[in-house]
Amino acid sequence: MKRLIGIMISYSLVVGIGCANLKEVTPMVYLPNENCKQVSFKPGLEPEGFNGIKWETNLLTLKGMKLYRKDPSHGGIGFYLKEGDVFKLGNGKIISTQYGFWRGKFYVGMVTIQGLSDWNALKETVFNKFGEGAKPFSNKEEYLWVGKNAVMALRYNEISNGGIFYIRSDSVTKEMEGYRAEVK
Repeated sequence: MKRLIGIMISYSLVVGIGCANLKEVTPMVYLPNENCKQVSFKPGLEPEGFNGIKWETNLLTLKGMKLYRKDPSHGGIGFYLKEGDVFKLGNGKIISTQYGFWRGKFYVGMVTIQGLSDWNALKETVFNKFGEGAKPFSNKEEYLWVGKNAVMALRYNEISNGGIFYIRSDSVTKEMEGYRAEVK
């Protein structure tokens, strides 16, 4: 899980470094590549949450949530599975969805897959819904979307043959970073 948090922070850093030459912060972020490709969601499609759960929803208000695992980073993050909830890939395969809560607030929804076939189906599903994200690294299967309130990433690791898709709340992530700075 520490690696997942590291990946999330890395994406934030990539975006931040890529925007260092911009005079003002805007919801449209640009990455430093030859095309200076825009990183954003299709108009009107920036998520306000994940699978019907809005950002910052209190865990105690949700029914059917079962603790899946705990991550000690940032003072503790609980990952839950929601009873009867799944993510359907373009190939018809059903994948479980994990919901991350920090201090009882919903901040990230994620799906993990194993295998190239499922990766291709996941990538197709995400692209169909949100459009093709920016590809910050030409030598990696990684895509990124940044909005006013959400950051989304899609990544495949050829070595482990695994992939991840997540959408996270930017406001809760900033709170987590503030907490981390206080603790140090």
